[in-house]
Amino acid sequence: MSVPHEIEAHFSEFDSRLLEQLACPACLGTLRLVSSIDQIVCVECRRAYPLIDGIPVLIADGAIGQKSE
Repeated sequence: MSVPHEIEAHFSEFDSRLLEQLACPACLGTLRLVSSIDQIVCVECRRAYPLIDGIPVLIADGAIGQKSE
């Protein structure tokens, strides 16, 4: 059974309304969606988290641009 293209595309997109419920796992800062590069970026510590198939991967150790501590 195949999934219609319209439904498949819907599942691969991230619903930016969910950002209100999420926080940066490293500093608990506010997250912003940067859809042009498929990443969610923390406005406080500047760590970037990838979106993979529309799912945010919020793992602090794997963040892009993480600060050395």
